[in-house]
Amino acid sequence: MNHGGEQGDTGDVALTAISLDISEYRYPGVDDARKICGREYDRFLAGHKDNPYTIFTHVSESDFVELDRAGFRRLDYNTSCRKLAITTPTAPHEEAGTRFSALLTLKAQEMGVWRLLSSRGSTTMETQERKKEPDASWGPRQRYSETNIKWPSVVLEVAFSEPEDKVKDNAWWWLYRSNRTVLKVITIDIKRESGNVYVTLWERGAAPSRQHPRPEARAVSTLNIFRGQHGNPARLEGTDIALPFKDMLLRDPDPGHGEGDFIFSQAELLEIAENVWADMGLAS
Repeated sequence: MNHGGEQGDTGDVALTAISLDISEYRYPGVDDARKICGREYDRFLAGHKDNPYTIFTHVSESDFVELDRAGFRRLDYNTSCRKLAITTPTAPHEEAGTRFSALLTLKAQEMGVWRLLSSRGSTTMETQERKKEPDASWGPRQRYSETNIKWPSVVLEVAFSEPEDKVKDNAWWWLYRSNRTVLKVITIDIKRESGNVYVTLWERGAAPSRQHPRPEARAVSTLNIFRGQHGNPARLEGTDIALPFKDMLLRDPDPGHGEGDFIFSQAELLEIAENVWADMGLAS
């Protein structure tokens, strides 16, 4: 499967995977950074660049805090090389993330466990080398009230017009750099040119070893949604996405109380894709 280089332990904001069509700017301060992001966003919308990133160099940790407080979103910061990638949210990106999160909320409510969940949203998580925001994240409420653990147990990453390697690397970082606290990652990978949508559930693969210090994340299940063209219906390949209850709430489900895995059916995920296509101006 090739939906997925943060290299080594440094991460480098996965810049090796997204550097083919990106100009880098020396960080100029919040106000000018906002103008630059606006220009890059306009270029992306006009089709003059193929990704939604803006990269700044020479960004200090205090600069990162200032940008975060100023309302910049989707920040991915490498502390060692002092580079910051800002992903400009787009309508298809936000549509997919918002609808998937709402669907998860509905399923938690139907099982009567919504009050037991903590919705962590895009809370920034950090390691020694990197600070990163997910598109959405969740974990058991009890974990955060009774322990010092800040990481979620489940993360959602949405990609719109992003390289496949970066999608996989983002999943890898959450799974292997969270001290084993992130148990599952869902990625929704939207391709701008074709409109195809790839939904994947990831988990850790092999444990790191001397021979294999960076093992691959493992795709547990995948649903590929190919947009129909010329009046043809969409074509689906793969399975429902079954997010284990235990990985979300860190305990076994109680079937007697209606608890079970969070099942995202092919029909539900197709509906999300159809809304994404509408935002892209594409007929389904």
